[in-house]
Amino acid sequence: MFVPLSQAPYDSPLIFEQVTEPKLAQRFVRLGISRGDVVLRMSEEARACPVRVRTPKGEAVLATGMASKVIVHHDDGHKTPIAEMKPGESGHVEGVVCSPNLEQGLAVLGIENDAAITMLRVIPPMDYIALFEGSRMFIPQGAAAKIWGKIDDMEMQFAVARRDSLFSITKILGGERAVNMLTRMGLTPGAELRLSSVRPAPGTSCVFKDQTVLATRSGLRLYLRPDLEERILVEAP
Repeated sequence: MFVPLSQAPYDSPLIFEQVTEPKLAQRFVRLGISRGDVVLRMSEEARACPVRVRTPKGEAVLATGMASKVIVHHDDGHKTPIAEMKPGESGHVEGVVCSPNLEQGLAVLGIENDAAITMLRVIPPMDYIALFEGSRMFIPQGAAAKIWGKIDDMEMQFAVARRDSLFSITKILGGERAVNMLTRMGLTPGAELRLSSVRPAPGTSCVFKDQTVLATRSGLRLYLRPDLEERILVEAP
């Protein structure tokens, strides 16, 4: 009997059957995960930290959720999410496991299938303090990495914006949750803000509270949100 991954036991061998969402199914095929493969739904906490990477379009900051969703094929043949790469490691993008909207946002940063990518360094979680409509606003790093805009004629993420320069938002690089959160904050295309300062985010860690790790026998680990778990069917032997 096949069950969604969300209902499967932890830390026991499972037989991968299929992915019910066509786009996600195509991504699994590209990553080399096929019907009959043995997988594990791991009970350990999912961990990932923000990183800075180099892409064909320049340097980019990836929040934890972004870094965990991009799978890189290394020169020696093994595959890992960007979040598990070591500083200085390079490879090419094998695929992504995320919403179509985030996939489009990553492409803006130069992160798309077959693109070369180098992990530069892990960075600590930070808060971005901005001036917006005459008041100070605290923007989490994950949100700052998904705000795309420009200073003068130079396009960039707000996460790498120059201090005290007028930043005009042109796009949100994320899925529905990111768009909704930033919309509630008033940070939508057309809005303008200035980065005032950056400081370490208090009380934060690199633990994903709402992510499950799916491991394959080849060692690849996928970080999955609950809604993606529902679309993956497995069988317990």
